[in-house]
Amino acid sequence: MKAFFSVCTFLMLILHLTQGCPWMQHKFPQYSRNYLTLLEEMGEKITEDNVGLNFPDELYRLARKSQPEKITWFIAQVLDEVSLLLDENVTAVAWDQKKLKDFMSTLDTQLVATQSCVSKTKGNKRLHLYFKKLRTETLGKMEDKAKAWELIRKEVHRHLTKVDLLASTRL
Repeated sequence: MKAFFSVCTFLMLILHLTQGCPWMQHKFPQYSRNYLTLLEEMGEKITEDNVGLNFPDELYRLARKSQPEKITWFIAQVLDEVSLLLDENVTAVAWDQKKLKDFMSTLDTQLVATQSCVSKTKGNKRLHLYFKKLRTETLGKMEDKAKAWELIRKEVHRHLTKVDLLASTRL
């Protein structure tokens, strides 16, 4: 019986390694479309203004060249950083509060499920610093908090779109 259990465990491991995480392949795209739609619909048209920070395209290029588990971890970190960024008082902007709540719930579900696909590793420090600087350059320095939140919404949309593309093409 012990040998049977060992063989089953081994086969499950091989299945996971060869087929990746089922969540990422089957549910991730659905949840991604859902939270991108909610993000677009919770406010007015997404602003054309720029934050003044260089978008970390290089980090996405490096992630794209990585192994699937590292890509999944990168995606999980982006989702976590976005969740932390939006976990502040968002009352300065006139967003639809129900859509914001649904967006955060969908994002949190996606984050937990994505994290369950990978073993815990150290996050990308440059990505973390980018989000920290984004927070500082908008909410920390801008007097017009509503405009700051709209700039954040634009950047969040860019990140979530990139994450969706990364997951759909590499996992």
